[in-house]
Amino acid sequence: MYWLLRVPGKEGPSVSAKALHVKSRVQQRFGASGNATAISSARHHKRFFKTVKHGAEPLAEITDARGVAFVDLDEDGTLDILVQRNGAQTGSRISFIQNNFFQDAFFLKAIVLNGACPSGMCEKSSGKYKPFGATNPGASFKYTVLDTKGERSAAFGTQLPQTGYQALHTPYAFLGLGRTNNYIESLTAGSTSPQSATTLEGVIPNSKLVLNPNADGTNWRRELFLRPGEWMWWVLFTLVGATVILFVVVMVLHVNEKREDERERKNGLHHINFDAL
Repeated sequence: MYWLLRVPGKEGPSVSAKALHVKSRVQQRFGASGNATAISSARHHKRFFKTVKHGAEPLAEITDARGVAFVDLDEDGTLDILVQRNGAQTGSRISFIQNNFFQDAFFLKAIVLNGACPSGMCEKSSGKYKPFGATNPGASFKYTVLDTKGERSAAFGTQLPQTGYQALHTPYAFLGLGRTNNYIESLTAGSTSPQSATTLEGVIPNSKLVLNPNADGTNWRRELFLRPGEWMWWVLFTLVGATVILFVVVMVLHVNEKREDERERKNGLHHINFDAL
């Protein structure tokens, strides 16, 4: 939830010296929010992390954690938690914890490839598989959005920021857009390819964006995959219902107008023109 709101958070194992237990905790950052610069934030605000306790009870029960990673298991736009364990507590080596916090913010999954398979050149003759290529470590994204108050703000994200120390990251960049009611105004993606950057406008939130630069640096191939929301059928039913109601109203007004015209026509037939006499 905190990453969707563009509020940085962190998670990692913490050691309890009392029982030599290793627990994993989620911490949310407070302070220095908004559009303030780093210098002004450091002067007037204090940044600190606070452990999230409400709703994190299943995570706190694990005492043999050795590593933690985030991954969107059910592809719903929320980062679930993968906990690597040593098996001392229950014998389990890996545990998955689903993130079921309520979300009312938007996200974007973006990935920059290395250009190994531009324009589907690696596609097999059978057409069953369509290779994209490999992910590009270090690709960066800068995006600009409007919040619900109409204020414009920019944020930055990185794809695979670290590959050392057995870091486990998702192959794409997960960008939290916060509470916005509009498209992404501007999204700039940069990489180490010959054509170092590309800019897109009007990107749809809650989607997955795949960018694949050509090896010669001529252009970037762009593909956008939309995620159907759970409320899609409700929107469809509402649209159909509103259309039916409007159709009924129009037909009633049309029938009333035809009756009025017929009544005026009959009255005109019985009208006597005394001037003609």
